[in-house]
Amino acid sequence: METKTLHSKLLEIMKEVGYLQKDGTNDFHHYNYVTERKVSEVFRNALASRSILFLTSVEDHSHDGQLSTVATRHQFIDVESGETLEFCSAGEGYDKGDKGVYKAITGATKYALVKFFLLPTGDDPEADMHTDIDAAMGRIAEPQEDPTGDGDIPVYAEAREIVVSMKGKQGVKELKQFFGHCAVLQWDWPKVLEFAKSQGVDLLNGLSKAYCVKLRDMVKQQREVGVT
Repeated sequence: METKTLHSKLLEIMKEVGYLQKDGTNDFHHYNYVTERKVSEVFRNALASRSILFLTSVEDHSHDGQLSTVATRHQFIDVESGETLEFCSAGEGYDKGDKGVYKAITGATKYALVKFFLLPTGDDPEADMHTDIDAAMGRIAEPQEDPTGDGDIPVYAEAREIVVSMKGKQGVKELKQFFGHCAVLQWDWPKVLEFAKSQGVDLLNGLSKAYCVKLRDMVKQQREVGVT
């Protein structure tokens, strides 16, 4: 009987495991996702039945406030033949306590398997501009910590002060979206002020809804064409 290679076994799994149905819900951000438990259950059985081990190690990690980032290395080991296959991944995790790294490792491992086997989950990061903006605006914060009362806190400390000063006025939502786009573009605060000034808007003096809408739409155009 011919012994199967590690690559042939992995190909069998790719053929066997199809679309992963989203089984989790984020109540705060109102979206569905494939849970780590779902991914683990599917692949644990598929790998174990073929005598394949799957190992994960952390190559590097860093912290930036509440955000933890890890670089991971993953390895398939065929117990029967001794063959191995390695590949790398990365993950990020937000947490106010000490669980950021664990969340990052979980995310990196989950998506490493999903992407390795090219499994469709219905998620398309490139098409989800709102997710990028929400993350950049610090929407991970608890709603009660937001002085504006709607759950979105700008990533810039200076922007937060401006938003707080506009509480109850029209244009706050559009202004936050403007700051979110700026953060996704990785602009520093002087760059944000410079851009607003180029549009004839003084962020520090008398913002109207019309100005806020203008800023949001103009910076959105900048992002869509890839300007940094």
